[in-house]
Amino acid sequence: MDTSLVITGVVALVALRSLARTLRQLRGARAGVSAPARCVRVDERDSATGSSGDRRTWYVFAFTAQGGEWVEFRNGGNRRFHEGARVTVRYDPADPHRTATLAGSPRAALTEGAVSLLLMGLVLLMFLTDFPESLFG
Repeated sequence: MDTSLVITGVVALVALRSLARTLRQLRGARAGVSAPARCVRVDERDSATGSSGDRRTWYVFAFTAQGGEWVEFRNGGNRRFHEGARVTVRYDPADPHRTATLAGSPRAALTEGAVSLLLMGLVLLMFLTDFPESLFG
């Protein structure tokens, strides 16, 4: 199989997944309801580059949705939280597990969406200019 096609496909899938996540979070932030939540866990892992000291951090937040359902969701980002930290989340009551987001983070969701669109644009550019062919061919 052509290496350039595989790389282009992977980039496109990552971009589409990120864009879909952004749209769900924006739906929760825009049309959702607010709820108090807590940071229940901090997950850290070395990045894929393997560089020492290069760690990725995710914060796991939990809250009780309107229907009494316990919901946990992960959030990365630049803000630092500690376990037990109280925050406000917004979510769409029709789908709290997929739309939950920190109440003050529509800008972060939009930034992620912009990066996704940029990646999709790069993939389109690669197809239109045969860039992968010249890079790997």
